[in-house]
Amino acid sequence: MSFAFTPEEQLRVTLAQLAGIKLDPIGYVDLSTVVVVGTIYGLQFIAVMYQLYNRNYPPLGVKNVPLMASLYFGGLAWFFGDLFTSGIVHLSHSPVLRSCKFTLIWLRACLGAYYVAAMFSLRCFSLYYVFYKGKAFKGTIVYVSVGITILSIALFGVISTVIPTHLTTRYEPLIEMCNTNRNYIIAVVVVVWSIASFTAVMSWRMRNVPFCFNERIEMFTSFVVLIIAGTINTVCLLGIKVYPASLGWRTGLVYANHASISIGYWVIMGEATYNCIFDREGYLQYWINTLKEDDMERQYAYNVDNETTLNLVEYTDPTSTMVNNGLTHNSDRKWLENAIVHSPVSPSNPMLYNKSDF
Repeated sequence: MSFAFTPEEQLRVTLAQLAGIKLDPIGYVDLSTVVVVGTIYGLQFIAVMYQLYNRNYPPLGVKNVPLMASLYFGGLAWFFGDLFTSGIVHLSHSPVLRSCKFTLIWLRACLGAYYVAAMFSLRCFSLYYVFYKGKAFKGTIVYVSVGITILSIALFGVISTVIPTHLTTRYEPLIEMCNTNRNYIIAVVVVVWSIASFTAVMSWRMRNVPFCFNERIEMFTSFVVLIIAGTINTVCLLGIKVYPASLGWRTGLVYANHASISIGYWVIMGEATYNCIFDREGYLQYWINTLKEDDMERQYAYNVDNETTLNLVEYTDPTSTMVNNGLTHNSDRKWLENAIVHSPVSPSNPMLYNKSDF
């Protein structure tokens, strides 16, 4: 895949000019965009793997690590979709890349923009359900909300795939671009803006709800991410004529999309991840004390996929394996064992200890 100004690229520019399109050739600025954003996703992959490995650390666990990991992979799919449909790389050498229904409909729209927006919104909905409605986000409501989200994305993708290409998108070999029907673009944009509106409504309803940590900032950031990405994509897709032909617009869109996703991700996951690495026990103690002081144990015990965030640990013997649902790291076990040893409760009387009591 060349980023040099080859005779083939010169021909592509000429053919585009004959069609009335001023085409900036694919070059090293495009390559730098691929390298920079790709490197960010590569480094973030390491962080995601670390978060998944430590997902039972309570301050991380309440963030719903699996959902956030899936959001990362949605952003990655969006990134590849942007590369293959925004004129950043050549498509002529690969039949897969020339399949605009795959690259645009599935990678960029469904698994990318649609999925990322839905995951930000779903996390906001889980907070709304717990803190505004005062109900546990577990069991049926989790399966229903996740199921509706996945089913709607799959249904949108399947319908988009089976309808004729002239109504969705098709490959234009002369200029190596996907030519997308304007009405289809509008449909995708409406879906994303609908999700952003749903997120805005939930955020507004929770404006006076008390939280312990940074959830209010996280919700606001999720909303801002959706607004920024939605606005830039709306302008590029509907306001700029053949935006992939412009070097500034196509690279700017990629940077804006994936900077927004990364910022949204790390506002949610950053503090807990940092402290899990550098101040695991100290931050855990602070986290528990904050919950206890704010009397928020119940709310945080019922976060997404965490039925017992403030874990009840069954005591058998300080030297034996402790049955726990959230603390698997050795340092966490030592902390708990020390708390049990100094507890006035007799070790000979097996019972359940609530970690927030220490």
